[in-house]
Amino acid sequence: MSEISVIGNAAANAASQTAPTTAPVEVVAPEATTGTVASSNVEAAATTDRVEFSEHAQLLEKVHQLPEVRQDKIDAIKDAIANNTYLTGDKLDVAVNRMVDELMD
Repeated sequence: MSEISVIGNAAANAASQTAPTTAPVEVVAPEATTGTVASSNVEAAATTDRVEFSEHAQLLEKVHQLPEVRQDKIDAIKDAIANNTYLTGDKLDVAVNRMVDELMD
């Protein structure tokens, strides 16, 4: 391996002029390795890199992609409260029924 001490074209020329310090190793295709040893006495192994994202990480990514605030909903509720149209009889009935259900449990 060559030393890299100069930046620029001189380093490229110096690297191409040096002789390799190790003998070349024969590479065997993964199909050819069925437990046998390659001719250079090195067993070849097929390796691949993989990345797997957990379900938790995928859910966190979805949460991060959500808008910070649903401003349109907030504005609609503020307007309804200001116009005294937010609380209707139906909404009050639902709220009372939920409270009764919670108290019964």
